Amino acid sequence: MEVLAPAGSYDSFRAALTAGADAVYAGGPHFGARAYAQNFTEEQLLEAIDEAHLHGRRLYLTVNTLVKDQELPQLYSYLEPLYRGGLDAVIVQDTGVFHAVRTCFPDLDIHASTQMTITGAEGAQFLKDCGAVRVVPARELSLEEIRHMKQFTGMEIECFVHGALCYCYSGQCLLSSLIGGRSGNRGQCAQPCRLRYASGGKKGYLLSLKDICTLELIPDLIDAGIDSFKIEGRMKRPEYVAGVASMYRKYVDLYQKLGRENFHVSEEDKEMLLDLYNRGGFHTGYYQQKNGGDMVAADRPNHAGVPAVKVADQKGREAAVKALTQIHRGDVLAFPQQGDHTFGKDYEKGSRINIPLPKGKHLEKGLVLYRIRNEKLLGELQVFWKQGKLKEKIYGFLRLHSNEPAVLTACMGEVSAEAVSELAVEKAEKSPLDETRIQKQLKKTGNTEFEFEDLEIDLEEGVFLPMQQINELRRRVLEELRRKICMQYHRPEAVVRDERFIEKNADRYGVHKEGSPVMDLTGTGHLPETEKSRPGAFQFSALVQTMPQLNEVCAFPEISRVYIDSAASGMLCAGDALADRCSLLRAEGREVYLAVPHIFRGQTAEMWEARMMCFERIHFDGVLVRNYESIALWNGVEENGRLPGPPGQGVSGSKDRKPGGWIPGMDRNVIMDHNMYVMNQAAKAFWNQQGIGEFTVPVELNKNEIRRLGAGHMEMLVYGYLPVMVTAQCIVKTTGRCRKETGTKAAYSGGRNVDGNINELTDRYGNPFYVENRCQDCYNIIYNSVPLCLFDEKAALQEIGPSRLRLQFSIEDGEQTRQILQDCRQAFSGERKKKAAGCQRDSKKDTERGSAEPHQSGSRFTRGHFRRGVL
Repeated sequence: MEVLAPAGSYDSFRAALTAGADAVYAGGPHFGARAYAQNFTEEQLLEAIDEAHLHGRRLYLTVNTLVKDQELPQLYSYLEPLYRGGLDAVIVQDTGVFHAVRTCFPDLDIHASTQMTITGAEGAQFLKDCGAVRVVPARELSLEEIRHMKQFTGMEIECFVHGALCYCYSGQCLLSSLIGGRSGNRGQCAQPCRLRYASGGKKGYLLSLKDICTLELIPDLIDAGIDSFKIEGRMKRPEYVAGVASMYRKYVDLYQKLGRENFHVSEEDKEMLLDLYNRGGFHTGYYQQKNGGDMVAADRPNHAGVPAVKVADQKGREAAVKALTQIHRGDVLAFPQQGDHTFGKDYEKGSRINIPLPKGKHLEKGLVLYRIRNEKLLGELQVFWKQGKLKEKIYGFLRLHSNEPAVLTACMGEVSAEAVSELAVEKAEKSPLDETRIQKQLKKTGNTEFEFEDLEIDLEEGVFLPMQQINELRRRVLEELRRKICMQYHRPEAVVRDERFIEKNADRYGVHKEGSPVMDLTGTGHLPETEKSRPGAFQFSALVQTMPQLNEVCAFPEISRVYIDSAASGMLCAGDALADRCSLLRAEGREVYLAVPHIFRGQTAEMWEARMMCFERIHFDGVLVRNYESIALWNGVEENGRLPGPPGQGVSGSKDRKPGGWIPGMDRNVIMDHNMYVMNQAAKAFWNQQGIGEFTVPVELNKNEIRRLGAGHMEMLVYGYLPVMVTAQCIVKTTGRCRKETGTKAAYSGGRNVDGNINELTDRYGNPFYVENRCQDCYNIIYNSVPLCLFDEKAALQEIGPSRLRLQFSIEDGEQTRQILQDCRQAFSGERKKKAAGCQRDSKKDTERGSAEPHQSGSRFTRGHFRRGVL
């Protein structure tokens, strides 16, 4: 069982090793999801790799961000020295990075990041088939789902066991990106989810989840087949890493030694972890429940501390408090709302303490105040990791015979090293060598990684060698032993030794050359004339979630492809009316595609066949894919003739089922949605090798980046409320308004608009974010406060040349849908006389992105990242 600790700095790396971590994950100067951590230089990473290997540990590099096409060449030069230095694995989100690593460094292990949103055995198996050896599944999975994933795939499973939880499925969040341009997918998350929001009359930190702590679940986690216990915290200090890692090391070892019956976590150890960091207490996460208000830290978004004192009374600006625990000099006490107090000396539990208060601060009698810094604990942990010396046991043999050079051999496991003295051993004239002194001298290994467990000396009687020579033998043999141990892990040069491997090996790696029907690889992003849109030649598609939306779309012949959202309740209830509309569309020569759910896990898989019965009269021309599970199902992943799902669940299929057969009547056409992040040419190559060549432009690219990438076979969103979060949590449930209905028309108190399943979440400036509850699939979508609209970017869109422009409808009613379609027609037909009514903007105060800032401009839409892009 691997205990995997975070390291945002070299000090944290050392703390992790000292605490007993089996492996450490760290980021370098590029491509890591914690850009604001201290991180490592290349030299530090190489040193850390060697140090980890000397102690039988492993180091994994986080390359878990999305990589823009212009950054791709840098990836090779970044990874190549680390690969040769013996890096154990890379943690990857971007399929382009996945493809590049598999191509250039085929013997470097790939761990699929939790940012890939793997929620089922199907998705994990797909990535295994592509070359991943380990998967970090979505943190929202239950123990049963994880157990099944392990049994079905046999992959290494790595799960988060301690630390912060995101509100959104990792990899599906655009909140920070669209509010302020700092993309979580690029390691720049500003954590706007930790701010205050309001919904249904309740206010608080409604999107801020408590940290998880799973010490008491260790037996269940191990029994579920988890191979690696991952601790979150690359932004945390070394003392946090040392304290948390030591606790998981202790209790993993305890369980493996004593078994379940004798396994018990002490209250003192739980208190210590709370003292280090917690947000309103701990929770065990999603392992034992789907979601819930008890997982939300609605009162405070940062460290809540532990109960420390209770207010007895207050006189003026001084409060008398009783110590509920031992208080130490330097401890910090937090006051309600704001302000704190640092203690100047130690106090015993039960002591009465007078503390000064800020002006205007009043504390009610009986109020419990919390300690948010335990100075003694932090000091002890600092001493622990700084003074704790990691020493590997070695065997030594020294031969000292006259008229021969002295020979010192050191062995660790199967590795041995030898050093020979410069001078020969001589007969002693006065003071012959003494074995006791030699033993003492050789065992002074100082700051090296070794200590002699057994040291044999073959000493001829009456001989002499200067002690300086013996010391030099020790130094040289330990250096050579260190070098030889590290060299076991070092590799020769990469298989492909050119950072422009994709362009120069287009055919070999599945990327079509310039002018092909799949993509452009000129490096400029300019497409051949046949690929470009000409004035009046724009193709359009529309995604709909309700019948009123579909009715309006059908009335606009410009829409050549329609996506039916399979997870929207408005579609599931439509029945024959939907089938008739789709038949009419196909009769007119227009395509009808099925948009699969954003999340395809157990509950969705269980009901998939029943759901497809709703669409049995529809012949779909293709499918819009939003997750890896759907790709795996489309490819035909099977388990004994059935598609995998949690025990008792799954989608049935015959052993000779063809790809695409999981959707009755569907042709073999697949387009990747924007949340599958085809950001670079290597990502296109990855999917080309899977037989997929149609994509949606990621919404975090600006127009120049899109032009470079080449959009000839990519759709591009030009209108729609963008999902800023896809989450297993439920605002309605958190605020106590859930009616516990799970049907297709599940609703709650206070809903508005489409089918009664749209709610509002308001930020601190009063901006509404729309929340769609998809109860049947047990996930929720939070939409941006304003829609994306690029209707005034016609010239730029013509230059970019996407295959289609997509309008994505979600919360709009029929009338709003019609107005948007009319605006679109006006904007792109060349007949536009005035500003489109549905997408207005104040020209004097033009903001580029939808924002949680006050809408002082009166803006009703955003251009997203089309002009500026993200960090």
